[in-house]
Amino acid sequence: MSNLKESVSGRLQGDRVVASASSIQSSVSKLIEIIDEENDLLRQHRISSHASFVDRKNHALRELIAAQHTESLEASARTCRLLFERLSSALRLNAKLLKLHISAVGEVSDIIVGCMRESDSDGTYGRCGMSKRR
Repeated sequence: MSNLKESVSGRLQGDRVVASASSIQSSVSKLIEIIDEENDLLRQHRISSHASFVDRKNHALRELIAAQHTESLEASARTCRLLFERLSSALRLNAKLLKLHISAVGEVSDIIVGCMRESDSDGTYGRCGMSKRR
């Protein structure tokens, strides 16, 4: 039974199960894939909602944290160094693209608000939707 447990979960260290590097590699790779997908959509201006990406990134991050809690940080850093560098690069690009996207959304919002303020009105309603007529 102990061999089965070791082969499924990793190796045993005292009474603690230590995950194999592949669980961390898998988690980091999954996170990179999600971020790359979001970056591609941001570059193509084809993203309308970030909620699914936020949920997927949070889930992948929780998996990565769980994998790191069960493995020594030194071992994971050595075996996954290139993946962590790739993740860091993807996250830097993601931050830049999201900042541009948020800025663009803000500009569009400002244009819409400006147009609404400048639009012709019969003066029936004031600024807060209250009737001016008495």
